[in-house]
Amino acid sequence: MKSGRNKEKTIYDFSLTGIFFWSGITVFVILLIACIAIGAFVLCYRHSDSEGIKIIFFCFAMVVPCSYGIPLISLVKVWKQERRLGISWKERTDYDRSEWERDWYLDCDRGGFILCHRAYIKRIIGSRVETENGEYARGKVYSVLYEDIDGKRHKLKFSCDTWAQRFRMWFEKKAYVESDEID
Repeated sequence: MKSGRNKEKTIYDFSLTGIFFWSGITVFVILLIACIAIGAFVLCYRHSDSEGIKIIFFCFAMVVPCSYGIPLISLVKVWKQERRLGISWKERTDYDRSEWERDWYLDCDRGGFILCHRAYIKRIIGSRVETENGEYARGKVYSVLYEDIDGKRHKLKFSCDTWAQRFRMWFEKKAYVESDEID
């Protein structure tokens, strides 16, 4: 897809609504396919059972909240940043800059999206690797801890170390270079 600026369109070119939509679409499609499979099974084996129909309706009713819950939380965080800074995502002008020179950091990860403005982050405090053993998530999580301009501490969670490093490099305005060297 080409935009008017004669370059390939990326997620950075989308509006907040578009980012919200695309960050949840993968989970939405997976859940929708699962609901269709469950519905087909229930209709084949329990077609006259009212409990089967309730299961189908419940399954379809949960698709949107389950697939767009995390992106909605991400969207609320962005709105808070915009309100605090007085800077809007739609007013950005750094499309043609390289990724690490842009004012906004954007990445889709962990079923949602991460969108931070460089001016909102006062400093990066550190990073850590955590193991999540929650009801819905299991595995390693790579967290970057930062302090915002109000002195409040926040944690960004990434699903891999590379993405956490890219965020740190973006904040330091350094180009991220992937290395193929094996130590």
